[in-house]
This record gives sequence, C-alpha cells and structure tokens, in this order.
Amino acid sequence: MSTVEDIASAIMTTDTFPKIVQKNVKIGTKVGSIAGICKGAGMICPHMATMLCFIISDIAIHQKTLSKTLNIAVKKTFNRITVDGDMSTNDTVLVMANGMLGNRHITEESKSYTVFKNALYEVILDLSRLIVKDGEGATKFIEIEVKGARSGADAEKAAFSVANSNLVKTAMYGNDANWGRIMAALGYSGVEMKEEKIDIYFGKVRIVNRGISTGKDREADGVLKRRDIKITIDLHRGRSSANVLTCDLTEDYIRVNAAYRT
Repeated sequence: MSTVEDIASAIMTTDTFPKIVQKNVKIGTKVGSIAGICKGAGMICPHMATMLCFIISDIAIHQKTLSKTLNIAVKKTFNRITVDGDMSTNDTVLVMANGMLGNRHITEESKSYTVFKNALYEVILDLSRLIVKDGEGATKFIEIEVKGARSGADAEKAAFSVANSNLVKTAMYGNDANWGRIMAALGYSGVEMKEEKIDIYFGKVRIVNRGISTGKDREADGVLKRRDIKITIDLHRGRSSANVLTCDLTEDYIRVNAAYRT
C-alpha cells in the first residue's frame, strides 16, 4: 500500500526532497487532521506556477466554506512566493475533506471554523515555504516585507519587484548588501513612492535611512551569510504591508535548467 511519503516522492521533478505537512486540529471534543503534500522547485511564480498541491482532511466542512477558506489562504501563501519569476501551465491546489471524523459540518458561523481556517492556512504556508527553500539551486530562503504602502496591492507589487530581481537575488547569493539594487527594483515596480522616505533593513540592521546609506554595509553583509534572511522595506506612505517569499539565484539554477531535457 502506498504511503503519503510515496505519493509525495512520486510527484517530484527537480525537487530535492518530498514536501509533506500535517497538523492535528481539535474540533469540539474530537481531534481531526489536515495533511498536505506538494511539489515544485522551479518555474515558480504566482497564478501559473509549476506546482502541484494536494490537501486532505477527515474533518466535515461545508463545500462552499472549504472552497472560500482555501482561496483566502492561497492568496497570502502560494500566491506570494517566487523562485525565478517564470510561469507554467501546470498549477494546481486541491483540498478534499471526507468528513470521517464525524463532527457536525463546519460553516463560517461554526465555533470551530476559526480553528479549522487557521490550521489550513498554516499547512499551506508551511508547504509554500518548503517550495521556496527547495528552489532550484537555492542556498538561501529570503522573505521580503514591504510595509508603509498606500494599499495592499502596492505593497505586494513592490515586494514582488524586489523578489523577482535577478540582481537582488545574485547579490543575496554573494553576501553583498547592495541596497542600490533594491532601490532600483522598487523604482521600476510602478508603485508611487518617494526615495527620500524609504528605509531598508537586512534582518535588524538598518542599511538605508530615509533613502540614504547608514554606512552599515559590513554588518548587513554579515546578515546575508545566514540561510534565512529577512529584508524589510518601509515606504512610509501608508499603513498597508505584504510579504513575499523568494530565494537566491546561483550557478546551480543555470545547470539544472540548461540540462533539463538532456
């Protein structure tokens, strides 16, 4: 009989490890579970990525409620990741709930709905993080947070512009805190902003203050030697924010894709 591990391994392409996440969920007096598997390592960009994800649960939930909850979760997880900015025609996220736990069917008005919603979001978020960590040739996991934007759409657009910049990604690989490349990516993002208001942090090190270097390049270079990196960009234009997950760009990405069919 095939196991979850077998299935997760069978759908792998250039993935280096099977991606599996499972969480237990207390629904009333019963304990159910939500488990998910996915595959994806390259051609990862929102809306049409080379990604397959299958989620199963034994919790009984109304079909329309489940569909709505999945869509909400995907917007801030799988639709907020990018490995290389390339898209594909192979992009699927499916969730199935068979109700075998025997609980009363959950709706948005149910007491257990928030618990279920949060658990499903956590499963999907963890799976999306695994895809980025396993990006083709990647050595670093990078979170881009843009805050202080006028709208959520502006924040997301600016974050993706930075996350998809090859110059930013190669600088991260080379441990080079080249904040000028981040400013350039923000500038061509199409989001209205004023460079003299922008702050940029690598980890907790503020490398740009109101558009001007703080002279802390050496400290910032040290942050980039870590495998997990967070870049925070404050536009000081509003109260909206967005987070996008990406990875660095290395020689191994070229090797994988140059020889993909040979």
